[in-house]
Amino acid sequence: MNGTNVMKIMATVDFSIASETILRMAKHYAEKLGAEVILVHAEPKHDRFDEEGYDTKPEVMRLKKDALALERTGIKVTSFFLQGPVCDMIINKALELKVDLIITGAHGHGGGINCKMSVGHISECLLLKSKIPVLVVPA
Repeated sequence: MNGTNVMKIMATVDFSIASETILRMAKHYAEKLGAEVILVHAEPKHDRFDEEGYDTKPEVMRLKKDALALERTGIKVTSFFLQGPVCDMIINKALELKVDLIITGAHGHGGGINCKMSVGHISECLLLKSKIPVLVVPA
């Protein structure tokens, strides 16, 4: 546990079909463990990112919608839209928030240098770099 009484589960979403499974798993574990959910969408930094239009960016609006759907079931949810090196941003935010578990999707076709499983490069990176347990769910 993270040193508090409430377990923290980070769910990484990219709004693909796999994200629906990730959200279901996060909800399941949060309900069973009395945990709160940290919902994260991370993407590479874009030079043309407009701070003024941040709240109306489609990804931010979708993140808020997904967070609200979980909150309506009684789960405490905090959401973060991150830009930068995706894997590192996810790991750093998880460490900063003292997350107990990261849930991510297994989409991708493998082919990574160190991974013989069929996972995407972000999932592979999280599995290899994270000191926090990572649950990879199929799409």
